[in-house]
Amino acid sequence: MKIWIILIKFLFIGGLFIVSNHNLYLNDDADLNKFFDLYVGWLSQLYSQTGEIVGYVTNSEWLPGHESIGAVESIGTG
Repeated sequence: MKIWIILIKFLFIGGLFIVSNHNLYLNDDADLNKFFDLYVGWLSQLYSQTGEIVGYVTNSEWLPGHESIGAVESIGTG
C-alpha cells in the first residue's frame, strides 16, 4: 500500500514540475494539451530509462569470481 502512495505522489509531483517549468495554465485548452503531451513524453522516458537500468542490473555478474573466493580463503587462513 505504501508503494502505491509513493508512486502516486511521485507522478503527481512530476506533473507539478512540468506545469511550473513550462508556465502552463491548465484552464487553457492549448496548455492542457501541451501538458498531456509533455507528461506522456516524460512517462515514456521514465519507462525506457527504467528498462535500461533493470536490463543493466540483470545482466550484471552478481556471484563472486574464483579470484574473490581465493582471496577470502587466504584471509581466513592467515
